Amino acid sequence: MIRLGLAGLVTALLLGGCAHSAPAPATPAADGGVVAKSIVLCRTTESELRQQLGEPTRDGRLHGSRVISWITQWDSPTRYLAVLLDERGVVVDVYWDVPTEVPWTPTDQCRGQ
Repeated sequence: MIRLGLAGLVTALLLGGCAHSAPAPATPAADGGVVAKSIVLCRTTESELRQQLGEPTRDGRLHGSRVISWITQWDSPTRYLAVLLDERGVVVDVYWDVPTEVPWTPTDQCRGQ
């Protein structure tokens, strides 16, 4: 029996081709950077973003608020566009041009407006 540490296991998976077991979805029709720059906080809606970028890569909740995101570039480094939505589906915070997943604390930038 061979015993591998965590680093050995990760290396074995990468060398074995398991790191990317699912194929990348089709590239969005629109450029993620152009879409991100066109977002107007408190006005742009989820449906407008879906029209431009297609179905989000992730759609979920974070601390009770809805966050959706798209992978806008699959090449290395992978880049993401994520938005925080209010209860009406309006963008209230945006996270763009992020190489890989890094911590983000979304905040409602429209609260009180």
